[in-house]
Amino acid sequence: MTRRVVCLAALALAARALPMAAQESVFNLPGLGVPSSGETMRARGLGGAGVGLPGDPFSLEMPAQLVRFGRAGFQLSALGQRLDVENAVGSGQLDDMSFPMGQAVFPAWEGTSLALGFYQFVDFEAAVDTDILFEGDTVPGSLRSEGGITVLAPAAAWGIDPATSVGGSMDVYLGSRRVVRRIEIGEVSPGGVVASDSLARDFRAVGFTLSLERLFGEAASVGVSWRWRPTIDSEVTEAPGEGLEGTTVEFGLPSELTVGGSTRLGRQMIGAGVVRWADWSDFEDPDGGEFGSALEIGGGIEYSPSGRQLLILDAQSPVRVGARWRRLPLRVEGEPVTEWAVTLGYGRRFVAAWSRLDLVLELGRRGDLDSHGLTERFLRFGLGFSAFEQWRRDAPNRS
Repeated sequence: MTRRVVCLAALALAARALPMAAQESVFNLPGLGVPSSGETMRARGLGGAGVGLPGDPFSLEMPAQLVRFGRAGFQLSALGQRLDVENAVGSGQLDDMSFPMGQAVFPAWEGTSLALGFYQFVDFEAAVDTDILFEGDTVPGSLRSEGGITVLAPAAAWGIDPATSVGGSMDVYLGSRRVVRRIEIGEVSPGGVVASDSLARDFRAVGFTLSLERLFGEAASVGVSWRWRPTIDSEVTEAPGEGLEGTTVEFGLPSELTVGGSTRLGRQMIGAGVVRWADWSDFEDPDGGEFGSALEIGGGIEYSPSGRQLLILDAQSPVRVGARWRRLPLRVEGEPVTEWAVTLGYGRRFVAAWSRLDLVLELGRRGDLDSHGLTERFLRFGLGFSAFEQWRRDAPNRS
């Protein structure tokens, strides 16, 4: 299935060189192609390193750091991207817009915080238009995929002491996917109808995340997180023919381990890094996709000058640079799909440095022409907004 789908995408580019509609990646078509961790825009500007960042309580993979602030707050992000997809004989463009993460956090009783958040785990939105040869004629056809899986995560954190905190969340996986295949028979047989069928399924499961964070004075912090991902139950809700509706399939998702941290490199500079790992080799995809272990390494530097520089940089307006490398779980003919990206970020704090606006620009490439028959270059622009309100004046401030 993996090879057939990638070849179909390549055929679409070769036959028409037209844009495919709204999708996260052409490598997202088979199975669960590109899972996401749900980073903030500040973390994305640092190559995805959002573990242990000082001054940032928001995190869906590290609930332990939710105890940092004594103010209630919320965060919401948006991400748009343009993909340039290329195969050996053609190219095309893809566009996508998503809201990858949101979270609300508020302090509860002394030393604890509660939160409710969401993040987009996988995005199934995709579309391929192609021309099919049939008895010497060309028949227009298309394949559409709609939906995705979102994780809702109520969380709690507790500060064991001023330097150590623990936290956890219940992760509720909810979503759906609908695949529509369409062939316009009328092109070769006047008066013929359009042939179309679709397959739809729902997804649901419950997992959890456990995390630990340790501060080493004001200079450094380290965090460890373990996401226990569950077996997702999937029920077919719509299918061509009889006998498929109501049938169920299970997707056993692998757990993910994240280790990261940050350190002060000077009075105005912070360095951060993160490693994420998950073994997808035992993942059984009913569509026949091939998977292996996934690995991500990222990091970056945030610089906040003491005085105003270049008109837009000062102590409340840092600039960020970072880089990230990922080996995706998807395999194409046994070859892993990898990506790299360089990132540039900018932040602007408001209202006594509490509320914040974060911008990020990512430039990178995924896949390889020689190994996979396809490659895609992406340009992403992200926007994140955080706002806070005084909740309890006696709550500890661990920022």
